[in-house]
Amino acid sequence: MKKKNIMGIIVIAILVIGIVAALVIYKKEQVIPEKTETGEEEDTIILSADENSFGMEIKKINENYDLTKDYYKNYDNTGLQKFEITAIYTNATDFIKEIRGATEYCQYIYLDEEKNIIIELNEKQKEKWIKKAEKNISNELEKTDEDELYKISVSDDYTEVNCQVAQKANGLTFTAELMIIFFNSEMYQILNGNAEWSIHVVAKDLSTGGELVNIDYPKEVFSITEETWDNL
Repeated sequence: MKKKNIMGIIVIAILVIGIVAALVIYKKEQVIPEKTETGEEEDTIILSADENSFGMEIKKINENYDLTKDYYKNYDNTGLQKFEITAIYTNATDFIKEIRGATEYCQYIYLDEEKNIIIELNEKQKEKWIKKAEKNISNELEKTDEDELYKISVSDDYTEVNCQVAQKANGLTFTAELMIIFFNSEMYQILNGNAEWSIHVVAKDLSTGGELVNIDYPKEVFSITEETWDNL
């Protein structure tokens, strides 16, 4: 399954008694050396590291911001491992800018000539990112333990996600937590060598156990609608 052939979409809609959600799948349309000279003007911080779940500042990006490898004037990928990221939560510009601010996780991130999102990192950075992904997932699962209207569990290899959700659950919160779990499961698989990553997602009615969703993500879109509940 080639992820880069999947259409890039994001849908988050809260219905009266339903949830519709799909993670951003990046399509072609759309950390660094300690002191890499770029010639770019400083950006304005609009979200601090404490406010961002990945622990990085989000900044307002300059219109002429370089997303390519040319951003790095002293680019040298000797000894680095290269991976392609295919599913993200936002547009490529915001995502690349955010990751470039996390030098402890990634040496280089850029769009290649075919508009794929590429990361290059050493073994230490890779292991740190994998551990961060696991911790992010663990944190989200702990949150679901405190909610009486939905529960989420993840397999040890991060290839399966099981959910139980009530009709009256907060759709926005449920969706946001699933997105974080999906993305970090993707990164765990990719960084462990599974370029053709996939997550088998099953969602059931918390009250009756009736099956709402049974898909292989991201080949199929995760979606729980009002009609889904009506058809139980």
